[in-house]
Amino acid sequence: MRYNYISNLGKYFRLTKYPPIFTGGKNEILIDKNGLKYLDFACGSGTTVLGHQNNFIIKNLNKVVNRGFLHSGPHFLSTDHYKFFNELSNFLDKKFSIFNLATNGSEATETALKLAFHHTGKRKIIYFDGSYHGRTGYALASSGMKGINNNFFTNTNFIKCKFNNIEDFKKKFIKYKKDLAAVIIEPIQATSGFIFSETNFLKEIRRITTQHNKLLIFDEVWTGFGKTGFDFAYNYYKIKPDILILGKSLACGLPLGLVAFTKNINHNFPGAQSSTFQGNILAINSSILFLKYIKKIKYLDKIEKISINMKAEMKKLTKFKFVKEIRGIGFMWGIEIDTKYFENPDYTNIIRYNLLKNKLITWECGKNSNVIGLIPPITTSISSIKEAFNIILKTFNKINIEI
Repeated sequence: MRYNYISNLGKYFRLTKYPPIFTGGKNEILIDKNGLKYLDFACGSGTTVLGHQNNFIIKNLNKVVNRGFLHSGPHFLSTDHYKFFNELSNFLDKKFSIFNLATNGSEATETALKLAFHHTGKRKIIYFDGSYHGRTGYALASSGMKGINNNFFTNTNFIKCKFNNIEDFKKKFIKYKKDLAAVIIEPIQATSGFIFSETNFLKEIRRITTQHNKLLIFDEVWTGFGKTGFDFAYNYYKIKPDILILGKSLACGLPLGLVAFTKNINHNFPGAQSSTFQGNILAINSSILFLKYIKKIKYLDKIEKISINMKAEMKKLTKFKFVKEIRGIGFMWGIEIDTKYFENPDYTNIIRYNLLKNKLITWECGKNSNVIGLIPPITTSISSIKEAFNIILKTFNKINIEI
């Protein structure tokens, strides 16, 4: 059967006419229509962090479906929503007492920025090169990663600063502070290949924004819920923002985004940001179950074990001359490929395609798509981690011989 369906399949899928078509999975395994098994180390772009077919999630989510109450609309809450808010509050700092629901991370970013505009009455936003905040209007305007915006949405009110360059930030902050509403930043730039904010850089931004009464927004769509080995990256850095953006793993594979913020922020702007399916009850309950499950299994302990094993396996890759750098923390890691060793500048995706042929799914990231991302589910077995790295070593050894 051939499919004439156009989708954002990623560069390495474009190397073949017939990418795998999946029918299901279990834990860290995906199964295609031919019954072939793949190790899923892309985790649905960081969403399916409990793997596939988690018994606790499936069993209890089926009860929600059978109840037949799937959506109360964007203008009304249900008792399920209040259960969700209570569960989420157990993970967040107490300063985040107001929540606004969204359908995904991009939508949540739109909400956060509109919230900043409304609260301050100002319209300028500082963002950083290498950043990725989504593919909708304001989210695109605040994304500094090369090739993401492509002039689809530009806005002169959005001021780009150099990442991890505090002098450039100070210079532009002083120039635009009169009209500045907020600063938006990813504590760790995942889509750019897991680029970490320097601690002193973030601390200084927090100090300056506090001193001048400007809002600081952390986009933790990627880093939320244990990916750093901490509940959130703000715990890792010990720096609290005013507004927190969440998504991806929040509903364990279902579409849900959220903005959490402090009660002193004026949020009475009805109609400024809303969507039909925001906070649908199926996604809300999936998140409730996800939050209950990770608390029950003491998920940070499991992530620490994965992180130790991933780090040990990653060290074995440093012997390859085309491996430029290994970066990561918790259960999100990246292998940066030095493309100077290859005639084709897009060779990283050829490597990823070869990993795919060997039944390992990885994630495309990096400022030039030159980073192989590895994000296994937190339920991944140690034997599967070793199997994944055996596939990587086998693939890399072959490349090493060729160059």
